[in-house]
Amino acid sequence: MKPILISIQRPHTDNIKALIKNIEVRKSRPKQDTPFPCYIYETKAKGGCGKVIGEFVCDEIYDCRDLLLGDICLTVEEWLKYTDGHKGIVYGWHISDLKIYDKPKELSEFSKYGFDEPVPLKRPPQSWMYVEVEG
Repeated sequence: MKPILISIQRPHTDNIKALIKNIEVRKSRPKQDTPFPCYIYETKAKGGCGKVIGEFVCDEIYDCRDLLLGDICLTVEEWLKYTDGHKGIVYGWHISDLKIYDKPKELSEFSKYGFDEPVPLKRPPQSWMYVEVEG
């Protein structure tokens, strides 16, 4: 399975770390079966650190029509803002085997997937991307 780097804003990362949130919502999903590893990039928005703070295994992906807003830790306002204009399925990526790093990792420790030579990341993904992990 190809590893994924997923960008998540605070306070969602805080809720993931506190084990309150175990489903991350996305408008798309990888073209691979579960399970697969995901690395959590905490965005700089809303006081985030701008580093990779941990990892998890996405062991299942749900159609969010089958979930309640409380299951995905979003308010009605957050849901409407996120899905505004989106006509397709919204997916819930289930978070399992969560590991939060004692020391966050730099983006440069990850490379873009699919190149002959490693191309270290300089910018985080808008939502998510396939990556290769250095070392």
